[in-house]
Amino acid sequence: MPIRPLVHVVAYLLLAAAPFAFGQLSNYYAEVLTTVAVFVILAASVDLVVGVAGQITLGHAAFFAIGAYSSAILTARYAVAPVVAIAAGMFLSALAAYLIGLAVLRLKGYYLAMATLGLTAVTFTLLVGVREWTGGAAGFGGIPRFRLAGFEFSDGRHYYLLVLAAAFLVVVAARTLLESAYGRALIAVHADEATATALGVDASRYKVSVFVFACALAALAGSLFAHHLRFIAPDDFTIAQSIHILVMAYLGGIGTIYGAALGAFTLQVLPEFVHHFKDYERLGTGVVLILVLAFFPGGLYGLVRGVGERMRLRRARLGEAAIGR
Repeated sequence: MPIRPLVHVVAYLLLAAAPFAFGQLSNYYAEVLTTVAVFVILAASVDLVVGVAGQITLGHAAFFAIGAYSSAILTARYAVAPVVAIAAGMFLSALAAYLIGLAVLRLKGYYLAMATLGLTAVTFTLLVGVREWTGGAAGFGGIPRFRLAGFEFSDGRHYYLLVLAAAFLVVVAARTLLESAYGRALIAVHADEATATALGVDASRYKVSVFVFACALAALAGSLFAHHLRFIAPDDFTIAQSIHILVMAYLGGIGTIYGAALGAFTLQVLPEFVHHFKDYERLGTGVVLILVLAFFPGGLYGLVRGVGERMRLRRARLGEAAIGR
């Protein structure tokens, strides 16, 4: 991973942890920021599929649900360690993604979008219908707090740091993958699959593998989400949720990973500042998205990078002018 992007990520991590350094972080804002970190994982993972590999998925909420309910059921009913439950949820999500990807990602077009859309609908129906396992429409409660090496994260501020660290690692891993030879192959498949195949890239294998990896990350987010709220319900995992995650990636800047993280942060934190206009939240989100995509196709991250580039050029010109004098 190049040094400059890594410095950026470390800077964002320090910024996110700043409330601990400059004063007490209330439990309420710790909960808000924990949810933000969960959605950063979701947005970064969906960006790998949509922005990097160029495949449209409308079912990220289904894999989010697999992780959440796996952790909830295994820890609450069978006293399984949360780390093991997370691993189980990620495995189940990866297996489901592999079976779906194997069937549809060999084909061109919007087959993945249709398949994942159907999966989300089926998952929601099962969550409501299989009451003895999931609690049905009433939801599933009594999820224990996250425990690691005998330490229970009973303080929401401590759990925030844990989820923040997970989000940091996911963003770094996704960005490293993007800048690797594997990532360049994915970008080539996205740009022109026929040409990439002619050059020896196994397009279907690359598309399936990145889809499986992204869905496993979505399950990780789901598990962390379940132990955060300690109560989950089918309404948290609808098709609307999948679209919401996609909007985060497009708002921040698709195909950049950093942009997806920035979009997730923006959409999750914005309601905290405009809660007086909660009735118009969806309208406002739609307007912001349209304006950003219309005037800043690179998203919020592209806008930030553009401003930073202009500032660097201006400083360079001023430095040249000073030397010329």
